[in-house]
Amino acid sequence: MLRIFIAIILATGSAALGQILLKRGMMEVGSLENYAPMALISYFWHALCNPYVILGTILNAIFYFAFLAVLSWTHVTVALPLTAIEYGFAAILAVLVLKERVPPVRWAGIALVVLGVIFIAKGGGED
Repeated sequence: MLRIFIAIILATGSAALGQILLKRGMMEVGSLENYAPMALISYFWHALCNPYVILGTILNAIFYFAFLAVLSWTHVTVALPLTAIEYGFAAILAVLVLKERVPPVRWAGIALVVLGVIFIAKGGGED
């Protein structure tokens, strides 16, 4: 079970940081306001060339590769819920990196999700 936890921590940590970097990059690109075909192409080209978007995408790919390993080691009913740890990482990173304010009720919700993950992990991944 230790290798599952290590891989999940790596996966969810990279996914959370990846999402934060994607958000940062999209803040630089700006919001999508024009849906004309050439404007869409230009907008998404700028997004795809943004270094934060590129790094965020790479980190999200790391998540998927680590998650593939976890799926090879345990049941999907264990692996998938464990990825909810990402919510906690993302909230902490959003506060630290993006300076977002997370209200107490959202922290409580995240805590409940993490508590649920702990219950699932206690059940183990073995038959």
